[in-house]
Amino acid sequence: MTRRRFYVPRGSIREDVAALPSDQAHHLRDVLRMESGDVVEIFDGAGRGYTGEVQLHGPEVLVRRLRTIVPPASPFRLTLAAALIKSSKFEWMLEKATELGVDEIIPLRTRNCGIQIPEDKIEARLERWQRILMESAKQCRRFAAPSLRKPQSFPDLLRAEDLSGCTKVLFYEEAVELWKSSFVSDRIVLCIGPEGGWDPGEIEQAREAAYKIFGLGPRVLRAETAAIAAVSIIRHQIDLLGSESPG
Repeated sequence: MTRRRFYVPRGSIREDVAALPSDQAHHLRDVLRMESGDVVEIFDGAGRGYTGEVQLHGPEVLVRRLRTIVPPASPFRLTLAAALIKSSKFEWMLEKATELGVDEIIPLRTRNCGIQIPEDKIEARLERWQRILMESAKQCRRFAAPSLRKPQSFPDLLRAEDLSGCTKVLFYEEAVELWKSSFVSDRIVLCIGPEGGWDPGEIEQAREAAYKIFGLGPRVLRAETAAIAAVSIIRHQIDLLGSESPG
């Protein structure tokens, strides 16, 4: 039987004891009706995981006698830069991207995205997206949720110095050439446009910034479907390369 799994922020894990947040404690104690002595798994969302024993301590739920879990490591890091789309579809994409192993997500404002988040609502939206990423990481048994950047413009993405050494790929609905599995670095940036498609000027800007432009075949895909299809293709190639590595 698979162990029950709970998220605990890093600051709540001290030595060999972890204190569950109130929502996770409620789920363990009142929904699952677990008892002291039950063995569970916890993760901090930043790459660390542990097993330990539940201790019900008044209103608190503690996990004691922690033993470190060493997660499998990958030399590749995959960033998904995706144009903003309708809220429910974007959140679905966040969930599935987490399941597929994306390491970082960058929401993009593009010329044709048509989605504007008011400045005074950005922090609340980021908090909601972060909760979705963390819950998805919990469900799919990841130890680290994808990191999340603030929404940024497409030109700002192209100018990002920290992405300059990455393999950079943009999927374009009108591109004839299909994806070719070639990585020039172990950091990959994948760009997906909005429902309204990429503006031709953006495609030229991307080429000038050393992005490779590929298509996903003859079918017209929704933006969120295109994102998950593209991530799946690249993750498959990453996994194949990993299986061919010595040792």
